[in-house]
Amino acid sequence: MQRSIILIGYRGTGKTTIGRTLAKRLSMPFVDSDPIIESRTGKTIAEIFRDDGEKTFRDYEEKVFSDLLQPRRNALVIASGGGAILRENTRALMRKRGEVIWLTADPKTILARIQTDKTTSTRRPDLTNLTQLEEIKTILTARTPLYQNTAHVIIDTESITRAKLVEEIIALL
Repeated sequence: MQRSIILIGYRGTGKTTIGRTLAKRLSMPFVDSDPIIESRTGKTIAEIFRDDGEKTFRDYEEKVFSDLLQPRRNALVIASGGGAILRENTRALMRKRGEVIWLTADPKTILARIQTDKTTSTRRPDLTNLTQLEEIKTILTARTPLYQNTAHVIIDTESITRAKLVEEIIALL
């Protein structure tokens, strides 16, 4: 049975964009965990963080991954939220039931990508009181060991086309 492919990494590293292209190329269904959470709760991620707190959001996220990675479910290409790796149970589930690919990029590139995404400011919460670039650097520093320990494969999305990235991922799998 084919295993799911799970894309992890900070927001703005290309998980959704690459995930859609990869899924199409492999003729697999694509899902993005954040919109599933928003659909189930009727709230944006920013609203969940504001109204219910990060712990509640991570509870929802863990449940979504548990549902998506059921052993008898067909394999998927999954774009995770940037912090999905914060829960040990979620990380273990990803590694056990999927091929985990960590997409990376330089903090300045991530910032530029986030700033061009019109939905980021309304749907995604700020995680600190720092400037955007300092927040990216701080969060990446904290999360890097978790991304490293979760990923089977690491792909730098910095200076490569989407098509070449997808072909590189397929070759590595």
